[in-house]
Amino acid sequence: MSSWISFFAAPKAAVLSLNVEAAANTQTRERTQFEVLVRHLIYRFFHNELLTSDDETRRAMQISYVVALPTLVVSLFLSPLYRRPVPRPAWQQIGDHYFYVMYSLLIMGAATVYEWDLLFPDLLDVFVLSVLPISTRRLFFARVLALAIFLALVLIGTSVLGIVSFPWLTEVPHFGRYVSAHAVAVCMSGAFAAATVLELQGVLLNTVGERVFRRITPILQGGSIMLLLAVLLLYPTLSQSIQPLLTSNIAAVRYFPPFWFLGVFQRIYDGPSTLPIFAELARTAAVALFLMLALVLITYPLAYRRRVRQLIEGASSIDAPARAAMPLNRLLHVAMLRRPAQRAIFYFVSQTILRAQRQRVMLALYAGLALALALANMLVLHIAGGQLLPSLLPYGIRAAVPIVAFWTVIALTSILSAPIDRRGNWVFRVLIGRPNADHLAGARRWITLWAMLISLATYLALRHFSPTEMRTPLASAAQLLFVIAMPVLLGDIRLFSLRTVPFTHMRTSSIADFPLMILRYFVLYPIFVWMVVNEEMAINTPAHLLKTLCVFAIAHLLFLKAHAYSLRQVTLETPLSEGDEFPQSLGLRD
Repeated sequence: MSSWISFFAAPKAAVLSLNVEAAANTQTRERTQFEVLVRHLIYRFFHNELLTSDDETRRAMQISYVVALPTLVVSLFLSPLYRRPVPRPAWQQIGDHYFYVMYSLLIMGAATVYEWDLLFPDLLDVFVLSVLPISTRRLFFARVLALAIFLALVLIGTSVLGIVSFPWLTEVPHFGRYVSAHAVAVCMSGAFAAATVLELQGVLLNTVGERVFRRITPILQGGSIMLLLAVLLLYPTLSQSIQPLLTSNIAAVRYFPPFWFLGVFQRIYDGPSTLPIFAELARTAAVALFLMLALVLITYPLAYRRRVRQLIEGASSIDAPARAAMPLNRLLHVAMLRRPAQRAIFYFVSQTILRAQRQRVMLALYAGLALALALANMLVLHIAGGQLLPSLLPYGIRAAVPIVAFWTVIALTSILSAPIDRRGNWVFRVLIGRPNADHLAGARRWITLWAMLISLATYLALRHFSPTEMRTPLASAAQLLFVIAMPVLLGDIRLFSLRTVPFTHMRTSSIADFPLMILRYFVLYPIFVWMVVNEEMAINTPAHLLKTLCVFAIAHLLFLKAHAYSLRQVTLETPLSEGDEFPQSLGLRD
């Protein structure tokens, strides 16, 4: 009997022991404090104040997919060229390789600039994380690791398709050596771009301090984006001119970072048989990357410590003294802002636009895009006598002003329509109810004034380089007319549907509208520039100039009347809905 009992009891005990062991193995491993910190900081890189809704998060994911696709698309485009019976010329293959190292540098630089405000601690880190029982050293190393993981994910995500697809689709010889050359070159290129932005921030925070750094941040972001986009837009020209550029004795070529990492690509792929210029460029790339990483290792901890200390102590206000602006304010009150409601919205926009990360990044992106497009239309490079001679095309000089005016108005209207904190919108509802024409006029005049000033600055900066026929009195008057008229009419068109106070309302749009929006801008933009340039060149008499002025004035008045009528109709027909406002729901509604 005992044997039978043991026979049935043994399997049961074995089952129980297996269940206990399985339960023990399936218990969730407790995360360490450091791991929780790293996860939190990585989450903040992907979910920050630039993305204020789920719709914008999904749109950002769409953009990330689009950013990762060009390396695959270029490989597909080049595949037939490599499969022809006649081998693709060596220098054209080098031009193909240049795209991948250039694109890696561009994307990593843009991603680091995009996360500009999160590269170092901010107020949330200092006043929330620092009060917890977490050592300062642990916070520092957690941020460093999170930043390294984020940048590595961006680099891998945007480069892996090109690394795998190009040798497979083009059937290049020495598959393994090519993959190694490609991977090393794009990784070094991307690491150099990210380290450059980090080193720039570290040096500035250690030298000029937090107050000045906050002032110049929009300029630095815009300038960085402009340089990166200029490199991208100049790719067709440079890829076709790589052989004369690299075989000449032009010293400037050796100071162009994408060429350094092209040298790394060719040095690894070709081996000892590579050209001497590529061996020299590869050495320059290795030295430059080593120095940049060394500078980051030195400046980042010092800048981190100084940034934390200044955030705790409090930085000085970045607002300019009101007394210095009083004469300009009086002039604006007399000329443009005669009513208190117009002044209130005008100064509200002026004091708000650079205070939020979202607005600063958008401004930098648009400014960089406008300047890069203007340079791409103007600048041409000539090689003569072993020297690189840049020159400006007359058509490009004429097109610079409409390019800058178009993208300035697009940028400012987009920035003003991007909300900062929608939970505070109830203040405007309580104080002013539905915005009236004066409130909306304040926003329109702010956009028009700044677009006009930027267009005028562009015109004056390029006037010295303009040909003689563009500096005659009649031609100068025509250009000044367009400098004034384009911001006014573009603002009328873009703000025709304006119904809310700036920074307080989010437009409802579908994810599927994003490709249509890109198509609309990049189709209307060249048409607009072409029409403006041709109309400006067609003005050859004072009568024609006066006629054009009258057409602009009539169009502006018609837009104003149509907008006022549309605003009255909306006010009469649309009820004011406050059901979802913050004070009523206390932020508890889904």
